Amino acid sequence: MNRGAILLLAAAGACAALFGVLLLAAYGSSAARYVDATSLLGFVAVEPKGGSLAGRIGHLGDPPQVVLIGALLAGVALLRGRPRVAAAVVVLIGVTSVSSQALKVLLGYPRYEGTIAGAHVSPEAFPSGHSTAAMALALSLVLVSPSRLRPLAALVGTGFALSVAFSVIALGWHFPSDAVGGFLLASGWALVLMAALAVLDERLPARTARTKVAASVRIAVDRVAAVGLLAAAGAGVLTLALAALVLARGPGGLMGIAERHTGLVVVAPSVALAAVALLGGVALLSRRR
Repeated sequence: MNRGAILLLAAAGACAALFGVLLLAAYGSSAARYVDATSLLGFVAVEPKGGSLAGRIGHLGDPPQVVLIGALLAGVALLRGRPRVAAAVVVLIGVTSVSSQALKVLLGYPRYEGTIAGAHVSPEAFPSGHSTAAMALALSLVLVSPSRLRPLAALVGTGFALSVAFSVIALGWHFPSDAVGGFLLASGWALVLMAALAVLDERLPARTARTKVAASVRIAVDRVAAVGLLAAAGAGVLTLALAALVLARGPGGLMGIAERHTGLVVVAPSVALAAVALLGGVALLSRRR
C-alpha cells in the first residue's frame, strides 16, 4: 500500500475518532448538552416564519434530491473520463445514506434539552442524515472537479453543506452536534474510498481515452465546471450578504441576536469551521487528476 493511501486511511481514522469524541460529548457531557441546546434555541429563533425557507433548503438532503444531484456529479466524472471516480461517488452516496440511518437507530438516545427551543428532536437524530448527505454531495463535487478547481469546489461545497445543516437545525430537527457528526461520517467514508482509489490506481492503472473527441469533451466539461463553480460561489456570497442584511434589519440587529443567543454566535462558526476543515482537507489530500 502506498503512502498516499496510508495517509488517507489515517485521516479517515481521525474522523472516526472525532466522531466518537463528539458522540460522548453530545450524550454524556452536561456542559456540551447545554451548549447544544442553547445554540439550537438561537438557530430556531432566526427562522421565525414557520421555517419555509429553511424547509426548502433542508429538503435538498432528502433521498430523491440527493440521488439526482449525485447522478449529475457521477455523470460529470464520466464525461471527464474518470469512471472510477464516478463509481466512488455512487458508492459514497449509498454508503453514507445507509450508515447514517443505521447509526441513528443504533445510537438513539433521548435529549430533552431541545424543548428549551420548543423543538422536539427525535432520540434517533445522531448523526443527521440530511447533513451527512449534504456533505457527501459536497465531497463528491470536490472529487469530480479538475484538480485546479478543487479549492473553489470545496468552497462551494462548504456553502451547500452548511446551508442544509443550518436549515435542519433551524427547523428543530437536529442539534448542531448531529450536523457535525454527519459531516465527520461522510468525510470518513470519502477518505476510505479515496484510499481505495489510490490502491486501485497503483495496482491497475486506469486507461484514459486519448481520442480527440474525448479530449474535447473533457476540456468543454472543465470549462463549464469552472463557470458553474464561479457562478455558485458568487450566488453564495450574495445570499450570505442578503441574509446578513435581513438579520441586521431585525429587532436589535446583529448585535441583538449576538446578545440574546450567545450559543448561536459560538456554535455556528464552529460548525462552519468543521465543514471548511473537512472539505479543505479532502481537497488537499486528493491527488487524482
